[in-house]
Amino acid sequence: MEYLTRLAESIQIPQRIDREKLTPIVSIAAATTVLFASYKIISSSKHKKKMREQGFKEIPMPGSCYPYVGHMFSMGELPGKTVSEWHREFGPLIKIKMGCQYWLSCDSPYLAHKIFVTHGANTSFRPYSTYSYEYYSFKGKGIVFSQPNESFKMFRSAALSVLSPKMIEQNYMDSILKESSEFAKRLINTTEINGSVDPLKYLELLTLNVIFNAGFGRSFNTIDDPEFRTLAHMVETTMKLAALKNDLPSFLPALSIVDYFFGTEAKMKSFINNERNPTYRRLIRESFTKEGPNVIKSIGENGYVMDEDDMVVFMSDLIAAGTDTISVTMSWNYAILCRYPDLQKRVSAEIDAFIKTHGRIPNFSERQEIPLCVSVMKECMRYRPTSSFGVSHTTDKDIVVDGYFIPKNSTLIANMGSMHTNAERYENPYEFIPDRFLDNLKTMQASANGGIEQRDTYNFGFGRRICPGIFLAEVEIFFAFVQVFARCFIEPVLPGKYPNLEGGIDAGLTVLPLGYNIKFTRRPDALIA
Repeated sequence: MEYLTRLAESIQIPQRIDREKLTPIVSIAAATTVLFASYKIISSSKHKKKMREQGFKEIPMPGSCYPYVGHMFSMGELPGKTVSEWHREFGPLIKIKMGCQYWLSCDSPYLAHKIFVTHGANTSFRPYSTYSYEYYSFKGKGIVFSQPNESFKMFRSAALSVLSPKMIEQNYMDSILKESSEFAKRLINTTEINGSVDPLKYLELLTLNVIFNAGFGRSFNTIDDPEFRTLAHMVETTMKLAALKNDLPSFLPALSIVDYFFGTEAKMKSFINNERNPTYRRLIRESFTKEGPNVIKSIGENGYVMDEDDMVVFMSDLIAAGTDTISVTMSWNYAILCRYPDLQKRVSAEIDAFIKTHGRIPNFSERQEIPLCVSVMKECMRYRPTSSFGVSHTTDKDIVVDGYFIPKNSTLIANMGSMHTNAERYENPYEFIPDRFLDNLKTMQASANGGIEQRDTYNFGFGRRICPGIFLAEVEIFFAFVQVFARCFIEPVLPGKYPNLEGGIDAGLTVLPLGYNIKFTRRPDALIA
């Protein structure tokens, strides 16, 4: 209770609120919390005994779990790292107490497959959060945060249709090739002008242009374009607000009053009503008048019926998922490869050999002719995953998986950090091994939708909730990689001053590398301009 009182005293309260009146309110809530916590401790002890008597495996819970708040204040700045450490100590499935909620975190690919794929009919639901349900998705529309009902099936079917390999090849591949070429040239030119460059904003421009052109038939020429900056900020805000940690009342109902004074929900409402919705409504209406194909027109042409609210959420899903995740992935990619100049030379030599034969860089369909490049891209995504946990799932009923009893309404997360360093799945998992995937050159889409033994990485999720835009994502990653190494090498600003690969920035649903500048140094022997 003492901690909660101190928390109340530290809050920035609007001037019209009397702080002295607020502190007793929180203290009363805290007293209620203590009683509730005591009840839960007794109840939990009885539950454990019952589980053991019925022969279920115990799901261990890490220490540093405090009454009522649980592990919420034990997660650190990078929760993914903390949870990975807990997995190394306690095993493949652990229980984390987040206030009044219980999370079950899994870091075994094989167990995760059983939970999310074999039992997918019961584990493909989304836990409730204020932002994602009440505001972002208009109470459950779209793909990402909707429940697996008929509406979800329609939205997902539409996404699979408009983002299918055939549609991408037919309508958008030339645009992606052009944008990625311009992207590489911008990095080289900025390096020559300024001496170095932070690639993140240029990656955001590339990825936003690709999905924006596909979605609305428009693109931007520079990172200084005011509309690009506005949209990039919207994507960033969306990813931050979608993080479960921003939904305090869901975890600590007794502290709803604190969230009220923090103004988090007010910020959510203001962002959606005053920024996202007006912007997307305008873009959707303009898209119908654009020449050439775009996703908005394709929705109706392919027989899907959506009103404007549906389209707002649908396009918000596609743009957030299609820009932030890919730009973060490639930002890690360049940070990693900066440390390996000899590998860069091997990669460039492989691309050059293709250019000498064909007079151009390889198309995505020709990817198997540059196997080292493909293997390196996959290994970068394994070595530093884009997200700590992805988007969480929940269960609609009690289930039993491998002897573990998983109660109804449990929040389920796949811990990407430790899953990608799982020794049962990857040999020498903590080492960066560029040749690791030379025997698995199938597309990431084919791998993700295949058997668990054939999967390369798990960044795109599992089962019925697997990302519907894998093909587009992989095409963008492919060209952002090939276009750069066909033209330049990546070097540190100063010898030995490499980007930090151990830290990170919790960006909500993704984890960014710590900010860095590097040099994209033009290759004097490059075979393309």
